[in-house]
Amino acid sequence: MEETLKEWCGIYHNNDDFLRMFLAMDKTMKYIHSSGYYVTNFNPKNIVVSINSNNGDYVIFKNLDVLDDDVAFKINSNIYNLAFLEVGLLSETLDNLRPEFLKDNFSQFKIFIPEQFVGYYQNILVNQGHIYLSDYVEIKNQQEVTKLAKSSEEDNGSFKGRSFVKATGHYNDVFDNKSTPIVMPSFDKKDNNIAAFVTNYALAFVIIASSLFIPIVAFILGQK
Repeated sequence: MEETLKEWCGIYHNNDDFLRMFLAMDKTMKYIHSSGYYVTNFNPKNIVVSINSNNGDYVIFKNLDVLDDDVAFKINSNIYNLAFLEVGLLSETLDNLRPEFLKDNFSQFKIFIPEQFVGYYQNILVNQGHIYLSDYVEIKNQQEVTKLAKSSEEDNGSFKGRSFVKATGHYNDVFDNKSTPIVMPSFDKKDNNIAAFVTNYALAFVIIASSLFIPIVAFILGQK
């Protein structure tokens, strides 16, 4: 179902819905730029959207013009204007929002922006950066994948880099090059018999010592 962006915003949508919409708008705008055009009007009444449709998400910017000169300036202005529009929609302040006010008071708008995208909008609206939202998301995803892969490699390396049982009976840590002697338990039948004998002998000693200790204590107390 097609509707204007203004109509779409007239119905409640959660942050995930907005982000899906914003990515659709961003990718459409990026395609428009790659085709040699740019958007001349970001009024929500002049943007047609269709989200969650059978044909997939799509956006139509009604007002376009040819990128014939000042290409970088016009593309960067489009990126800024779309980010400005999106923060205005999230904060429901678009009708009265002004660029300088948003720049000077951006910290007050953070509460309306999903946390993972605060950095993007601050970069565009405050620091005058120029990057498509879809590219930003892709970079962040790649960073997360790289981070997870590195963490996985480090975890695997921590096991591969340690030798728990060696002929010398030492524990070797290749990360700090230190060797700490330890006593490693054996598990053959002979050693099990020895261990059982030591345990039984110690237990018998404790029982005998206790049987002698109690009468002695009673005798001492009786002399007082």
